[in-house]
Amino acid sequence: MGTKNYRERIHMADRIRVSDLDFVYISYMEPNKEENWADLKNKVPWAKRVDGVKGFDSAHKAAAEKSDTDFFISVDGDNIIDETFLLQTLDFEKTDRKAVHRWRAKNSINGLVYGNGGLVGWDKETCLKMHTHENAKDKKAEIDFCWTVKHENLHNCYSTSVINSEPFQAWIAGYREGVKMSLNQGEHIKPEDFMKTIWGPNLRILSTWMTVGADVHNGKYAMLGARMGCYSTTVDTNEWIQVRDLDKMVDLYENAVVHDKIDEDLKLYGESIRQRIDLPVAELDEYQSKFIKYIYPPHKNTGVQDREYK
Repeated sequence: MGTKNYRERIHMADRIRVSDLDFVYISYMEPNKEENWADLKNKVPWAKRVDGVKGFDSAHKAAAEKSDTDFFISVDGDNIIDETFLLQTLDFEKTDRKAVHRWRAKNSINGLVYGNGGLVGWDKETCLKMHTHENAKDKKAEIDFCWTVKHENLHNCYSTSVINSEPFQAWIAGYREGVKMSLNQGEHIKPEDFMKTIWGPNLRILSTWMTVGADVHNGKYAMLGARMGCYSTTVDTNEWIQVRDLDKMVDLYENAVVHDKIDEDLKLYGESIRQRIDLPVAELDEYQSKFIKYIYPPHKNTGVQDREYK
């Protein structure tokens, strides 16, 4: 029996080997996308690709259409997978098969290990029926999947999100997280209410994006992007749904970033955030940044479907 027919037969199984699932690589404008695609094809020769589809919702639906398995794994264009993921077996008595399964990734700039940029498991029907980002029908779905599509946020880390190949890539990644982490389930938080309203884990992630990374190539661009995204969303209350459009984000980067003023702008936005939001953003140099990452508690994988927060 051919590989395609075999993959179609496994869709009803409660236990599925990850290596029996389709992998779909979703790329758009990542400067390292061809390098990462070659790496993925070396590790997962059966991987498929969706490239250049505009819009997060549309690109993921195109990926679902590519998949021959009813549950598939999506890999972002800036992601490098850990081959140990291929050795895992999923048991859908432990998690909701219809939910989005999001594993953690390690961030190449600030060392954070959380769901941003990680491998994602999709039920094909769920993916095709959702309405998010550019196709959103609910305001909460305009900039992310997580607020309107059921998620299983999982503990284990099986990849690295490499977002520092070019300055614009690092800045856009930082800006987008600065926006998302400054919202309360997609809703604006007033500056005077920010510190008492924002969810604790999101505050930790946001603070890290804004302060850690000076020791890494293009890391300061991510830090500046996060600060600008946070300030723009919370204080200026600008139209934050622009983060769903990567082409608009490139235009914003080109108009907002002055390369020979990165250090000056970092301090400017840091001071503004401290004053207006009362968030104690630290100004860390490369050695302090490296030290912060050195003393991070090491992340230890457990069960492949263990949840992030119990």
